[in-house]
Amino acid sequence: MNSLIIGTAGHIDHGKSALIKAMNGFDGDELALEKEKGITINLSFSNLSAGDKNIAFIDVPGHENLVKTMISGAYAFSACLFVVDINEGLKAQSVEHLQILKLLGCENVILVLSKTDLCENTSEREREILADLAPFGVRIPRIFRTSINDKASIDALKAYLFTLGAKQNNEKLIFRYYIDRVFTLKGIGTVVTGTLNEGCVVLNEKVLCLDANKELTIKNIQIHEQNVSEAGAFNRVALSLNCDYKELKKGFLLSKKGFFRGFKEADALVFAKDLAHKSSVLFCVGARQVGAKVSILKAFDDEKCFAHFEFDKPLFLCFDERFILLANSRFKGGGRILNPISEPLKKDAKIKLLNFLEQRDFLGAFNLLKSVHKFGFGLISSYQRFKLLQNEALSLAKSLENAFVDEKECNVYDTSVCENIKEFVRFTLAKNEFAMLSANLLATRLGWASVGLCEFVLSAMKKELDFEGGIYFKKGMSFEKLERKNHDTLYETLKKEGIKPTAPYNLYDFLELDRAKGDAMLKKLTKNGLVVRLAHNLFIEKNALLSLEKSCFELLQRAPLDIQAMKEHFKLSRKYAIAYLEWLDKNEQIAKIGEKRVLKTSV
Repeated sequence: MNSLIIGTAGHIDHGKSALIKAMNGFDGDELALEKEKGITINLSFSNLSAGDKNIAFIDVPGHENLVKTMISGAYAFSACLFVVDINEGLKAQSVEHLQILKLLGCENVILVLSKTDLCENTSEREREILADLAPFGVRIPRIFRTSINDKASIDALKAYLFTLGAKQNNEKLIFRYYIDRVFTLKGIGTVVTGTLNEGCVVLNEKVLCLDANKELTIKNIQIHEQNVSEAGAFNRVALSLNCDYKELKKGFLLSKKGFFRGFKEADALVFAKDLAHKSSVLFCVGARQVGAKVSILKAFDDEKCFAHFEFDKPLFLCFDERFILLANSRFKGGGRILNPISEPLKKDAKIKLLNFLEQRDFLGAFNLLKSVHKFGFGLISSYQRFKLLQNEALSLAKSLENAFVDEKECNVYDTSVCENIKEFVRFTLAKNEFAMLSANLLATRLGWASVGLCEFVLSAMKKELDFEGGIYFKKGMSFEKLERKNHDTLYETLKKEGIKPTAPYNLYDFLELDRAKGDAMLKKLTKNGLVVRLAHNLFIEKNALLSLEKSCFELLQRAPLDIQAMKEHFKLSRKYAIAYLEWLDKNEQIAKIGEKRVLKTSV
């Protein structure tokens, strides 16, 4: 089921809730306080159906002190009933709501002139209201003159709404769902409601609450009290979840695992009049509101700028996500997220990047990032950063000039870094002509280079390197001699280190030895009885171990042995002391009593 989500907007007491009640009989002002004050305080949700068509209504409050609540509802609008009391005309909150709707991308604004039964000259008042609306550049496809006392006017509006088409879900988009209500129902458990604007969710699937970092299971899905097996954008959706309702809060974001990370900063295109540099604002996105400090990066005019935000709490923003800014609880402006992650760029480079992102010139953005991050930039977070799936981002990156794209690791490198890797290889061979190199070894040693990039560079050094057995080595060197030399050096090193041998991987790095090759050599030494494996990463030369064992027996003649005694006598770390005691446990002459080892003859 896809619903047309229609919201209301307008000044307090201009008849928004009364209009919804006249259309579907739903009284949105359900709270006692709302009844008492005669105003809508919370968002209210209802629907109107005819055949297979469904209209979901979101009625928002119009009071100036409740603008934050209005914003959280307005994100979801496909169309808006902009209600203006024909007798009073535009008021402060009318204008404020218009500005918010425009910034949030709601372009389908239906003007509803209410309380026309109390107006003597409706045509003249309509012209005046349209003139007042003109400066805001709002597209108004239809105008309706209504009165809750005139059933025909209400029926005409309802009939028109059913002619509107619902937005179609883009199935490529990832599920994102801001929670706007959390409660618990007897026999059901935790239930959340919200408007699903992106992606889809399926019964029994796992989703992630990003703010709580908690994986949840979808136990039930409802769209306007109807159970469904899946729900897609654009719909009002209730979800039953397998958690305590106290673990969730309004504004928390549900999504799929692996696509979004939280950051306490972001860069955006902002439309706000007289926005001061280093000022504090309330940043409103979806149903979430957090404090933020704003820094102006580049001002285009009095109302448009690029800005950097520092948030009080991490947000899981996405490229092109829309937001609203409040200052002192009043509307200040809004805009679109361009860079939702922490990007350590100098100011000039960041402004260039934001220019590319504003124009959706992702190839230009990739090229800039490639040149700035010469040691590579990642596309693993391409959906959050550019709203591109990884395969889309990689395909685009492959059209870059002078770039190496590692599809497996989702990294993009400027080809100039290939020379850095070549110089490292030459330096390594100059230091150790018996080095046995691999892409894995280089990636481990360099840190910033992926295995794919290292393999690409090594395979391009055919004039300087030979290749055999999965190993790159100095040109003209005998592979058999190379293997024998490293085998012997590895054994001699372990003999020299005695009872305090270096961990294998550290030893391989020291010898410039590929890890897989080193493991094979250690396995051979162990099989031939020259080396004994005591633990996962502890290999000791056999004679050194026998000598240690002899010394331990001598000590046991005088007193029991425990970890502390082993550490003090042999000057060992705790890791070595435990390994050697566990080796002694295999000897039939030794007994373990608690944490101490003793000779059985003394027990």
